[in-house]
Amino acid sequence: MKQSKPSDATAPVRKRLSPEVRRSEIVRAAITLFSESGFDGSTRDVARRAGITQPLLYRYFPNKQSLIEAVYSEVFLETWDARWDAMLQDRTRPVRDRFQSFYEAYTETVFQPVWLRLWYFALLRDAEVHDWYREVVQEQILKPLVRERRMELDQGQDFAVTAQELEVPWLLHGGLLNYGLRQQVAGRLDTESRTRVIGEALDMFMLHSADRPPRPAE
Repeated sequence: MKQSKPSDATAPVRKRLSPEVRRSEIVRAAITLFSESGFDGSTRDVARRAGITQPLLYRYFPNKQSLIEAVYSEVFLETWDARWDAMLQDRTRPVRDRFQSFYEAYTETVFQPVWLRLWYFALLRDAEVHDWYREVVQEQILKPLVRERRMELDQGQDFAVTAQELEVPWLLHGGLLNYGLRQQVAGRLDTESRTRVIGEALDMFMLHSADRPPRPAE
């Protein structure tokens, strides 16, 4: 027997969204997918999550790389708070105090399941995304930390930050992210212990920088 077509009253209604809203929905779907399965997730799966066809997705993002770049921008760049720059440059406060306040605010923002999983997947599987993130961290956090500490110790300011000077700051920053990931996996994000761990990591850097004056790169 021939089946009757569903009436207009029961047929699903496709949402008509503005291009800006549609693009945002696609990016959010990609963020959710990539945080669950890594950057190997397909555009077909992203489209399914967003409730659209793959050809429609390609009208907004011509290829997967452009979609990954949009995810990177929203997760790793747009979470940066412009007030943190002023905090890091406030020379009325000791360097340790400034960076303690910064890392407390920064980790409050990034110690979220989606952020931490995307960072972890980038570290494991997507060298390009992780390199983008490393560049931002190096320029906006770690080099300022080294320069401000040099000034506090009345050391030379007339040469570039060397790769050697960045090794311990990277241990500090990477160690805090790994701490956050461990806490997330264990299901306990304790603000008090996080504050203590940040302080201990900064103490490590302060002692190291005081004992080893910087040298210009040869």
